[in-house]
Amino acid sequence: MKLLTQLGPQRLVSGLIIGLFLLSVFPIGATAQGTLTFSLHRDFGTAFGNSISGTFSLSGSGPDTIQNLTVYFNDTEVDFVEGNSINWQFHTGDYPSGATNITLIGIDNTGETYTASASFVFLSGSTSNTITILIIALTSILVLVAFGVRVLRLRKK
Repeated sequence: MKLLTQLGPQRLVSGLIIGLFLLSVFPIGATAQGTLTFSLHRDFGTAFGNSISGTFSLSGSGPDTIQNLTVYFNDTEVDFVEGNSINWQFHTGDYPSGATNITLIGIDNTGETYTASASFVFLSGSTSNTITILIIALTSILVLVAFGVRVLRLRKK
Protein backbone atom coordinates (compact mmCIF):
# COMPACT_ATOMS: atom_id res chain seq x y z
CA MET A 1 0.00 0.00 0.00
CA LYS A 2 2.89 2.35 0.74
CA LEU A 3 4.19 1.83 -2.82
CA LEU A 4 0.80 2.78 -4.24
CA THR A 5 0.66 6.03 -2.29
CA GLN A 6 4.24 6.91 -3.28
CA LEU A 7 3.69 6.27 -7.00
CA GLY A 8 0.28 7.80 -7.13
CA PRO A 9 -2.42 5.22 -7.78
CA GLN A 10 -3.85 7.08 -10.76
CA ARG A 11 -0.44 7.09 -12.46
CA LEU A 12 -0.01 3.38 -11.78
CA VAL A 13 -3.41 2.50 -13.25
CA SER A 14 -2.90 4.84 -16.21
CA GLY A 15 0.52 3.35 -16.90
CA LEU A 16 -0.88 -0.18 -16.80
CA ILE A 17 -3.73 0.64 -19.18
CA ILE A 18 -1.44 2.47 -21.61
CA GLY A 19 1.08 -0.39 -21.48
CA LEU A 20 -1.59 -2.99 -22.28
CA PHE A 21 -2.89 -0.85 -25.13
CA LEU A 22 0.57 -0.41 -26.65
CA LEU A 23 1.29 -4.13 -26.45
CA SER A 24 -1.90 -4.92 -28.33
CA VAL A 25 -1.66 -2.43 -31.23
CA PHE A 26 1.84 -2.89 -32.59
CA PRO A 27 2.18 -5.24 -35.56
CA ILE A 28 3.94 -8.53 -34.99
CA GLY A 29 6.98 -8.86 -37.27
CA ALA A 30 8.75 -11.86 -38.73
CA THR A 31 12.32 -12.90 -39.36
CA ALA A 32 13.24 -12.66 -43.01
CA GLN A 33 15.73 -13.74 -45.62
CA GLY A 34 16.81 -11.08 -48.09
CA THR A 35 14.14 -8.44 -48.41
CA LEU A 36 10.99 -10.55 -48.03
CA THR A 37 9.11 -9.52 -44.89
CA PHE A 38 5.68 -9.89 -43.35
CA SER A 39 3.79 -8.70 -40.30
CA LEU A 40 0.52 -9.56 -38.60
CA HIS A 41 -2.00 -6.92 -37.63
CA ARG A 42 -4.79 -7.69 -35.19
CA ASP A 43 -8.17 -6.87 -36.74
CA PHE A 44 -10.26 -8.31 -33.91
CA GLY A 45 -9.23 -10.53 -31.04
CA THR A 46 -6.35 -10.78 -28.63
CA ALA A 47 -2.58 -10.80 -28.90
CA PHE A 48 -0.36 -11.51 -25.90
CA GLY A 49 3.19 -11.55 -27.22
CA ASN A 50 3.25 -14.38 -29.76
CA SER A 51 0.00 -15.92 -28.45
CA ILE A 52 -2.88 -14.81 -30.66
CA SER A 53 -6.59 -15.43 -31.08
CA GLY A 54 -9.09 -13.86 -33.44
CA THR A 55 -8.98 -12.24 -36.86
CA PHE A 56 -5.62 -11.05 -38.18
CA SER A 57 -4.29 -9.58 -41.41
CA LEU A 58 -0.98 -10.77 -42.79
CA SER A 59 0.80 -8.18 -44.91
CA GLY A 60 4.02 -8.98 -46.72
CA SER A 61 6.16 -7.87 -49.60
CA GLY A 62 9.42 -8.54 -51.35
CA PRO A 63 11.57 -7.37 -54.25
CA ASP A 64 9.91 -6.43 -57.54
CA THR A 65 11.36 -9.59 -59.12
CA ILE A 66 9.19 -11.90 -56.96
CA GLN A 67 6.54 -13.60 -59.11
CA ASN A 68 4.40 -15.21 -56.39
CA LEU A 69 4.02 -15.56 -52.64
CA THR A 70 2.75 -18.54 -50.67
CA VAL A 71 1.71 -18.57 -47.00
CA TYR A 72 2.17 -21.75 -44.97
CA PHE A 73 0.92 -22.65 -41.50
CA ASN A 74 3.08 -25.50 -40.17
CA ASP A 75 4.17 -26.47 -43.71
CA THR A 76 0.56 -26.54 -45.00
CA GLU A 77 -0.26 -24.04 -47.77
CA VAL A 78 -3.05 -21.68 -46.71
CA ASP A 79 -2.83 -18.88 -49.30
CA PHE A 80 -1.18 -18.12 -52.64
CA VAL A 81 -0.96 -14.87 -54.62
CA GLU A 82 0.76 -13.81 -57.80
CA GLY A 83 2.97 -10.76 -57.46
CA ASN A 84 5.38 -9.47 -54.85
CA SER A 85 2.94 -8.35 -52.12
CA ILE A 86 0.19 -9.94 -50.08
CA ASN A 87 -2.61 -8.73 -47.83
CA TRP A 88 -4.53 -11.70 -46.45
CA GLN A 89 -6.98 -11.98 -43.58
CA PHE A 90 -7.44 -15.13 -41.51
CA HIS A 91 -9.17 -16.27 -38.34
CA THR A 92 -7.17 -18.38 -35.88
CA GLY A 93 -10.31 -20.39 -35.01
CA ASP A 94 -10.23 -21.87 -38.54
CA TYR A 95 -6.93 -23.61 -37.74
CA PRO A 96 -5.80 -25.98 -34.98
CA SER A 97 -4.87 -24.27 -31.72
CA GLY A 98 -1.32 -24.56 -30.47
CA ALA A 99 2.14 -23.75 -31.79
CA THR A 100 2.01 -22.52 -35.39
CA ASN A 101 4.91 -21.60 -37.62
CA ILE A 102 3.81 -19.03 -40.21
CA THR A 103 6.06 -18.96 -43.26
CA LEU A 104 5.90 -16.71 -46.31
CA ILE A 105 7.80 -17.98 -49.35
CA GLY A 106 8.40 -15.93 -52.47
CA ILE A 107 9.85 -17.14 -55.77
CA ASP A 108 11.41 -14.63 -58.16
CA ASN A 109 11.71 -14.70 -61.95
CA THR A 110 15.04 -16.60 -61.81
CA GLY A 111 13.70 -19.31 -59.47
CA GLU A 112 15.40 -17.94 -56.36
CA THR A 113 13.42 -18.52 -53.16
CA TYR A 114 12.92 -15.94 -50.41
CA THR A 115 11.60 -16.92 -46.99
CA ALA A 116 10.22 -15.10 -43.94
CA SER A 117 8.83 -16.92 -40.90
CA ALA A 118 7.64 -16.45 -37.35
CA SER A 119 6.28 -18.73 -34.63
CA PHE A 120 2.98 -18.07 -32.89
CA VAL A 121 0.63 -19.87 -30.55
CA PHE A 122 -2.97 -19.93 -31.75
CA LEU A 123 -5.13 -19.77 -28.62
CA SER A 124 -8.49 -21.48 -28.42
CA GLY A 125 -11.44 -19.17 -27.88
CA SER A 126 -11.88 -20.27 -24.25
CA THR A 127 -8.21 -19.65 -23.38
CA SER A 128 -8.34 -16.22 -24.98
CA ASN A 129 -11.55 -15.36 -23.11
CA THR A 130 -10.03 -16.46 -19.79
CA ILE A 131 -6.94 -14.30 -20.32
CA THR A 132 -9.08 -11.30 -21.30
CA ILE A 133 -11.31 -11.71 -18.24
CA LEU A 134 -8.24 -11.92 -15.97
CA ILE A 135 -6.82 -8.71 -17.45
CA ILE A 136 -10.14 -6.91 -17.01
CA ALA A 137 -10.40 -8.18 -13.42
CA LEU A 138 -6.84 -7.08 -12.60
CA THR A 139 -7.42 -3.64 -14.10
CA SER A 140 -10.70 -3.30 -12.16
CA ILE A 141 -8.98 -4.22 -8.90
CA LEU A 142 -6.23 -1.66 -9.54
CA VAL A 143 -8.81 1.03 -10.29
CA LEU A 144 -10.74 0.19 -7.11
CA VAL A 145 -7.54 0.26 -5.04
CA ALA A 146 -6.55 3.58 -6.59
CA PHE A 147 -9.87 5.19 -5.79
CA GLY A 148 -9.95 3.54 -2.36
CA VAL A 149 -6.62 5.11 -1.46
CA ARG A 150 -7.90 8.49 -2.63
CA VAL A 151 -11.11 8.17 -0.59
CA LEU A 152 -9.08 7.23 2.50
CA ARG A 153 -6.91 10.33 2.03
CA LEU A 154 -9.98 12.53 1.74
CA ARG A 155 -11.51 11.00 4.88
CA LYS A 156 -8.33 11.71 6.90
CA LYS A 157 -8.50 15.44 6.04
